[in-house]
Amino acid sequence: MNDTHPAASANDTLAGQAIEALTSLARQTRVRGAGTPSEATEPVDFADIAAHVLTSVAANLGGVEALLAGRPGSWEADLVRRLIEGTTGEDRILAWRTEPHQLHLDVESLFSDLGITQIYDADLDAVVMTEALSDEEAIAAEARETAIQALFDQDRDAYAAAYVDVARTWLEQRGLTTGVELIRTDYDHRQTSNSPNPQVSWNVLDEELELYARKHTKLPQIDAAPDLSTDPAEAIRAAGRTYRERVDQAAAGEVTS
Repeated sequence: MNDTHPAASANDTLAGQAIEALTSLARQTRVRGAGTPSEATEPVDFADIAAHVLTSVAANLGGVEALLAGRPGSWEADLVRRLIEGTTGEDRILAWRTEPHQLHLDVESLFSDLGITQIYDADLDAVVMTEALSDEEAIAAEARETAIQALFDQDRDAYAAAYVDVARTWLEQRGLTTGVELIRTDYDHRQTSNSPNPQVSWNVLDEELELYARKHTKLPQIDAAPDLSTDPAEAIRAAGRTYRERVDQAAAGEVTS
């Protein structure tokens, strides 16, 4: 067993605040049989309160193992694990969250995995200005390059919005009631060095969610979910929906969305 003196943990400010709050809760009372001859005042069910608190903390962190990651094999961890798992099954722990579920999403990296960023890069390279261009051709090439860049940014934002909708549905089916908060981690969405960085605790649930969302989120280029057993980029090319083609379609007055 841990032979550290119990008072040592109280020296930590947050631990001290938690102890004060739980002590206050433990001192409360409840009324049984109010308005009846058997009405009586008795202490609160602190075991139930403690189980609720620990389960909600685990849910906010992403699961029991995320909560116990500091020393998962200890006897204390085993007792906490059994308490939480006895309160709610792991597959329903989302229902105990008190915070929104944070989705950390790097759309540009995901587009690269799907081959979409490579299409974008190739299309940009194809319209790069050269010394051989006339002034008029150079202006047209620059406008085309700007349009491709804008379309790529538009696609990233559209995909992020669709991804959140798919993820929210998946999470709500598993008991989430506190909503979803999207945190974009694309290069141009990352926080500055002066901003606090969110702590990310990756777990099995997040892995399952990412796999599901990747499979079911529609690609804005083709307005359909990708077939991950094939090359999504090839499907975009086959549909005539590369960035150059869409920009050309727009210039010709055709629909590009």
